[in-house]
Amino acid sequence: MKKLILTLAAVAAISISWAQKVPGTANVIEGKVVYIESNPATQYRHLGTVTCGLMFPDKFDLMMEHMIKRVAKEFPDVEYDALIFRPGTGFCKADIIQFYRDPKAKKRKPKRGEEISIDPSFQLSESVGRGGVNIFIENNPTAEYTLLGKVEVPQNFRNSDYEEIIKEMTRVAKEAYPDLDGVVITSGTGLRKANVIKLK
Repeated sequence: MKKLILTLAAVAAISISWAQKVPGTANVIEGKVVYIESNPATQYRHLGTVTCGLMFPDKFDLMMEHMIKRVAKEFPDVEYDALIFRPGTGFCKADIIQFYRDPKAKKRKPKRGEEISIDPSFQLSESVGRGGVNIFIENNPTAEYTLLGKVEVPQNFRNSDYEEIIKEMTRVAKEAYPDLDGVVITSGTGLRKANVIKLK
């Protein structure tokens, strides 16, 4: 009986973690792919870790720029493709990664003023999930879903801590739509507006 209970618990744990992985397309900021609340779906090598400076911005968009500048300062000779911001770090810690390339492919530097082209496979992501809810930040789900509605963090919520904003957004979304599967944060809103989705 004990073995059966342990087996069922293991199967349940595997199915829960599997359900939380939703495919998506990560956004590019200043020529670098950013993975937030998600992991790359393409193989990569880890080049190092960067942390934010003592004085860091309290606006999300500026924080991304700050972290990219930190990499340039701390790892000036490193050629990298993306940053992975791990959940629970307040965007203050990121892994610097480089994707594996076809050794036969020609390396081409962009001309002056030309936009850097990103291999679309580098943007493929898998969500991590928090408490059964997938949070999409600078990341768009590619799985089929139904839009349940839109939510935003209340005006009277003054906390500027990134983790607290995400928790509040999730709380508001769950309260409005208890059967939700994901919250897709709207870019350019400072993490304060989102679409709530149900996967098909």
